[in-house]
Amino acid sequence: MLDLASVFSDLKKQNKIYQKVDYLRTISEIGFLSVVFFDKKTLIRLSGGSDYIVENSFQSSLILGDNEILSVSKLKKLKIIKKTFLIDCKHVLKKNIFFDNTCIGYLFFKMQEDELQKTEINLNQIFFLSEHFENFLRTFEINIKSKNNERLLGNKMLEIESLIGLTEITYTENENLEGFFQNILLNYISTLNASCGLIFILDENSGSFNVLAELNLSYLKVSNKIIRANKGIFKDLNENKQTVLLDKPENEVLLSFIEKNGLVGPILSDNQLKGAIIIANKESMAGYIRFNKEDLRLFESLTKKVSLAFENIKLLDSLQKSTDLVDNIMSSITTGIIKIDILGEIEYFNNAAQKVFKFDKDSVLKNHYLMVFLENHKLLSLIEKIEQDGEVIYENNLKIVDNELNQHEINLTISPVFDNGNEYSGAVLAFEDLSDINMIKSTFKKYVSENIVDELLDSGNEIALGGSKNEVCIMFCDIRGFTSMSEKMIPEDVVFLLNNYFQEMIDVVFKNNGTLDKIIGDELMVLYGVPLKSDNDCQKAIDTAIEMFSQLKKFNLKNLSNNLPEIKIGIGINYGEVISGNIGSTRQMNYTVIGDNVNLASRLCSHAKANQIVISKSTHELVSNKSGFIKKSPIQVKGKRDKIDNWVFEVD
Repeated sequence: MLDLASVFSDLKKQNKIYQKVDYLRTISEIGFLSVVFFDKKTLIRLSGGSDYIVENSFQSSLILGDNEILSVSKLKKLKIIKKTFLIDCKHVLKKNIFFDNTCIGYLFFKMQEDELQKTEINLNQIFFLSEHFENFLRTFEINIKSKNNERLLGNKMLEIESLIGLTEITYTENENLEGFFQNILLNYISTLNASCGLIFILDENSGSFNVLAELNLSYLKVSNKIIRANKGIFKDLNENKQTVLLDKPENEVLLSFIEKNGLVGPILSDNQLKGAIIIANKESMAGYIRFNKEDLRLFESLTKKVSLAFENIKLLDSLQKSTDLVDNIMSSITTGIIKIDILGEIEYFNNAAQKVFKFDKDSVLKNHYLMVFLENHKLLSLIEKIEQDGEVIYENNLKIVDNELNQHEINLTISPVFDNGNEYSGAVLAFEDLSDINMIKSTFKKYVSENIVDELLDSGNEIALGGSKNEVCIMFCDIRGFTSMSEKMIPEDVVFLLNNYFQEMIDVVFKNNGTLDKIIGDELMVLYGVPLKSDNDCQKAIDTAIEMFSQLKKFNLKNLSNNLPEIKIGIGINYGEVISGNIGSTRQMNYTVIGDNVNLASRLCSHAKANQIVISKSTHELVSNKSGFIKKSPIQVKGKRDKIDNWVFEVD
């Protein structure tokens, strides 16, 4: 008995039509004669069926339904099956082959005399064979289209390789900005076969654009010219902020080196023109030729990548003049690159991307982005948006999680990739990992107030000695009787008690947007008004002090169970003009305040008894809620000739 399962299994192993035909003819029980095709001829030829293609007119000679029986004599006249295959055969069964609901060919089977009454089992065999040919052709066409897409995507690999080249050009402390941008320019020149080029960068002080890199254009002496964004090509870039294909200009001396045409693109930061990249004169075996739209698209993608990295480059250049810690961390920043193909599968990622997302190469490559970024819902929505709109997407401070579910924050650019027909064929994700900067902030904030860290790291200015006059509210908070209390305790308990006390008090300070200046023994010095001002810094200081007493009460109750002593504090607050800034030496400096008003706040704290808040006249005048404060007799403090007016708040 014929083993149909085995037959169909072996049939699937035949990769060409002619192989399938030869195999089926060896199975006498099936009675297969031949196959002919009169449509989808290109597909048939590619799939190995050239010998079985007939003219379209052949179809009209067999206008019959499906599963029809023909006489052998009629087939012999049509000459589509060799006579040797028709020996001892009087009738033939014809089965239609369909493709997209259209009949494109026929299968022919030998019928014996006793088989003229078509049995169910024969029809099942014939049906499965026709379905097999139909499925084979559909699958073959899908594979062809897939390979064509791979070829188109292969043409885009130059773009990816160029992005990777830019990523590998890392700015280091041993290289000046001119050398860095010279490498950038060389990458452009080699990628786009240009013969010459320039990179201009804005000098923020003078407002003019200076040449930081050039190739084969030293004779122009462009560095001797003052170039601003108020005329010519720089005016166009400043207004339109778009890369352009530029023909040889007639009246612009700056671009006189352009022979055929050139590519000009803006370097942008926060949508402001910070520089320009110009390359010209594409080289070929026949001499200079014109850049085309494909070149423009690649040039635009590279320029956006440079723009994305521009602020990081400038930040690194500035931070190198400050501490070695910040310099070492920031100089290691690189850009991650991920390429997604037209099918939505991950085609490529670089080491920087692998480091951020913790990718495993075998499980990520050729896997769909929906599976790769399963836990990153915002990122998925951005990729889906670019698939729909086909426009570049910028997303700053995007929160993502890696494959180990660790959180990161990145600045992301997603650029669409188009084929020669301007059809969408994938996307490139370029991103900067912000983890190092955030780590610096997180580390510093364990030692310095959050406000000071943000002021120093986010201002973009070089950290230097010096200060300025500011109106500031200063608060001192001191533990009463701490020395005598600590003498009765073992050192471990003293440290434990102090650490937990400071944790509670400092949390209250930060909650009210205060700036912790320093911890002096068992005393806290807190500022309001620097580096950030509020509507009423004095009231914030009072609110903080009152809440500190409330929190201390809860803290003391918890300590009873640990047999730890009760802590009592006194607080002094003063408002006035001080000098605030970086005080110290070039090797060690602190952000703090100094001046007579700082000393007075300290003296008021010394005067305050346990459970008292003592404030000066200048503070009392600015407080919006004066309830609970009672004016006391003026007091004499060290360093002051006249007695000081003061108000006291007694804490229950």
